[in-house]
Amino acid sequence: MNRRLEAIAGLVRDGKGLIDVGTDHGYLPASLAAAGYGGRLYAADINEGPLLAARRTAAEAGVSERIRFLLCDGLSLCPAEEIDTIVIAGMGGDLIVKILDEAEWCLDTRYHLILQPMTKAEVLRYWLIYNGFGIQEEILAEDAGRLYQILSARYGVETKLNDAELFLGKRSLSQNPALYARELKVLHERFSHALSAMEGRDGGARAELYREICRQLEELETTA
Repeated sequence: MNRRLEAIAGLVRDGKGLIDVGTDHGYLPASLAAAGYGGRLYAADINEGPLLAARRTAAEAGVSERIRFLLCDGLSLCPAEEIDTIVIAGMGGDLIVKILDEAEWCLDTRYHLILQPMTKAEVLRYWLIYNGFGIQEEILAEDAGRLYQILSARYGVETKLNDAELFLGKRSLSQNPALYARELKVLHERFSHALSAMEGRDGGARAELYREICRQLEELETTA
């Protein structure tokens, strides 16, 4: 597995069962099965091609009998009583939100969510906080020159985030201080540049929001 998937696997705790939504080649469930994960394992994908690839991965690893493969949209065929861990990785934060929105049963303290948005992490964090989830831990994983944000969340645990932290995550929850500082700098430059581009124009509410985010990012930098 690559570093992104290794970081995701590192957040998994042995339990009743796990579903990997959008499993693609099925590397995560195959790796967990080979490593001795004791619960049930489900690999789900909306398309037949990736699911066939996941079956091949499991066969090559000798763990085909340990994994059940589900051809479905999101969590629509997930047996909720047989799992306690939900992994949704490698897709946009807005799509992850849609999948969770359509499975209201996951709004329960029984479930541990491990989420890795490729884009729109702020949308995902906002949805989690608004819907009663607490973010317990965050990991930044660097792979092939790209930084990936991985969130560990559980229902009924309170987390408060300001506007800047919706994009970046809370420093106290991050397990990678050096990567957090680097991403903080990148994000600050991005919003500062966008704010500068609005100068001389009436940016309205957006300009005010960006100005506040820049202020919050500066505060995070000075408290590093």
